[in-house]
Amino acid sequence: MRVLRLFAVVCGIALLCVGAVAGVARASTTSWTTVVSGLDNPRDLDWGANGSLYVAEAGHGASPIGNAGDCVGSGPQGTTCFGLTSGVAVIQGSSFHRVISGFPSLADETGFGATGIDGISFKGNNGYAIETGASDFLPGLTLQSDIIGRLRSRIGRLIKFTPGGSWHTVADVGHRDFRWSLEHQSLVPDQFPDANPYGVLAVEGTRWVVDAAANTIDRVWPNGTIAIAAFIPNPPTSDAVPTCIDRGPDGALYVGQLTGGGNPPGSAAIWRFAPGTEHPLTKWATGLTAVTGCGFGPGGNFYATEFSTLGLGAASPGTGAVVRVAPHSSSPVPVATGLSFPGGFASGRDEIYVSNWSIAPAVTGLGAVVKIDTD
Repeated sequence: MRVLRLFAVVCGIALLCVGAVAGVARASTTSWTTVVSGLDNPRDLDWGANGSLYVAEAGHGASPIGNAGDCVGSGPQGTTCFGLTSGVAVIQGSSFHRVISGFPSLADETGFGATGIDGISFKGNNGYAIETGASDFLPGLTLQSDIIGRLRSRIGRLIKFTPGGSWHTVADVGHRDFRWSLEHQSLVPDQFPDANPYGVLAVEGTRWVVDAAANTIDRVWPNGTIAIAAFIPNPPTSDAVPTCIDRGPDGALYVGQLTGGGNPPGSAAIWRFAPGTEHPLTKWATGLTAVTGCGFGPGGNFYATEFSTLGLGAASPGTGAVVRVAPHSSSPVPVATGLSFPGGFASGRDEIYVSNWSIAPAVTGLGAVVKIDTD
C-alpha cells in the first residue's frame, strides 16, 4: 500500500518527531492557532450538517502498542502492526470525541506512519469515510482471529456514517482498485498491483474516491457500483499518489498529489478532472510539493497542504506548509509555514483548518487541528 510505504520513508525521522515534543520553533508566514490536540494521527477534515467539524483519525496500528501478535514483517519496509484503532471524531470547542471507531489501522510498532480512515466527506446529514488498503493484501497474514476478521470486512471500504454513530459499508473500493491495477501493471510495472483509497468527496448522486496507490479517480454510485474514471499520469520518478479531491465552482473536480518517493520539491501538481469533456484530465497548476490535503476556501481560492516543502525524503517537523494556488500557476503562495506533517483540509468562513502532526508516534499525543486566518 503506497502511502504506508511512503510514510515508511519518513519513519527514519521518528526520533525527530519524539524530540519535537519539547517544541520546534519555526517562523510562520501567517498566524495559526491550535483548535484541538491529542488526536491519533489526524488526517482529513470536513464540516457536518450540524455545523461541527469532523476529523478522520488514522489510529496507531496495534492496540496495545507493541502487541507482537498483531505485527508482521521485518524487511525493508519494517514491521507493520495491524489494529482496530482508527475512526472519525467530532470536534466540540477545544475537545473531541469519537463518532465511529474500531476501524483498521496499520502502523509501525510505535504507532508512527499510520494509515486507516484517511478521508472523510459530508453530504447533508450523512458522512462518508474511506478506509485505506485492500483486503487482497491480507491472505497469508498470521494475526489474531478477532483482528483478521474485521480487517477483511473493513479494509479498503467506503463507508457511510451518521453523527449518531451508525454506519454501513457502501463499496469495497480497495479490492476494485487492486484488481484494476493488476490488469494494468504496465502503467507502474515496479509497484502494481497496489491499492490505497485515500481521499473522498461526496456530491449529489456520486461519491468520488482518489486512490494513492492505484493512482486513480474512482466513481462510486449509491448502490456500490465502482468505475475507474481516470488514471493520474506518473511524474518523472515513481508515481502520482493522488491524496485529496474537491469540486470547484465550475463543477470540475480538482485533485492534489503527494508524488512517490524520490521526486524533488516542486514535482506535485493539481489536476482538473471534467468528465465528459474533450480533454477531461489536465494539469491545472504545478510547482507544489507532497500535497496531502486540498480544497477551495474563502474567496474561492484553492489551497493545498504540503506535508513538507523539502519533499518526502527530507521531511522533518516544522517544514510543512499551506499554500494558495492560482489557476495555471507554477509558484504556489505560502499562507502558513512551520507546520509539522500537515494532512487534511477544511474551509471555514474566513479561515481554513488543517490537521497538524498527521503522523506521529502514538505516545506523543501531538496530533492536532489548527486554524489559519486568511484575511
